[in-house]
Amino acid sequence: MDKPSDPACEAKKRGRPPRGTEETRRQEMLAAAESLFLEQGFGAVSMEAVAKKAGISKKTIYAFVPTKEALFEEVMKAHIDSSDRPVLQATVSDLAGMETALAEYLNRLAQFILVPFAVSLFRLTIAEVDRFPEIARAFYRQGALRSIHQLEDWLRLQVEKGLVDLENPYEAAMFLNSMVILEPLRAAALGVQPLPMADAMETRAKMVARIFLRGCGRK
Repeated sequence: MDKPSDPACEAKKRGRPPRGTEETRRQEMLAAAESLFLEQGFGAVSMEAVAKKAGISKKTIYAFVPTKEALFEEVMKAHIDSSDRPVLQATVSDLAGMETALAEYLNRLAQFILVPFAVSLFRLTIAEVDRFPEIARAFYRQGALRSIHQLEDWLRLQVEKGLVDLENPYEAAMFLNSMVILEPLRAAALGVQPLPMADAMETRAKMVARIFLRGCGRK
């Protein structure tokens, strides 16, 4: 009777890496790419440089991503996915509860996004957008747009419940996101102001929620 095969041995025979090796290589690739992009800018970094820093082959990189632009987006996506993204309170029964939930979410969103990594990446993207427009689209897709869609879905639910009157929840979500995130991020990226402290973020989030709901809340 034949002995049952050992999956690890079979993998070695077929030339496949042991379980977990591919993910390890991916993490090394992303860490190397993030470091190089932030240090040198997007245009100055080659796939060869990423491979050398990560200790992997360029062929391995292309097995994960087809282009350097796709690598940039994967760096962003991995950074965001590994962080504690804020969520919106699913159930609110009245306008006061909605204001509290919205303010808490906007505050957590500000603390999640307004960090030095985001400032550095924003600077890099703006500096390279003319030559590499795809990285700007990636920055927007993985950054602002994900938060906007999350907030849009929540606002649409509140419209359906009759708590607020909004013709376009998507535009409203963009408005809220910009008021809380864009101006502090832009000011920090330009070196005009430092990133806001936690208490300033909370104050801003509460003010934005209050002003917004006074305009669209149903009495």
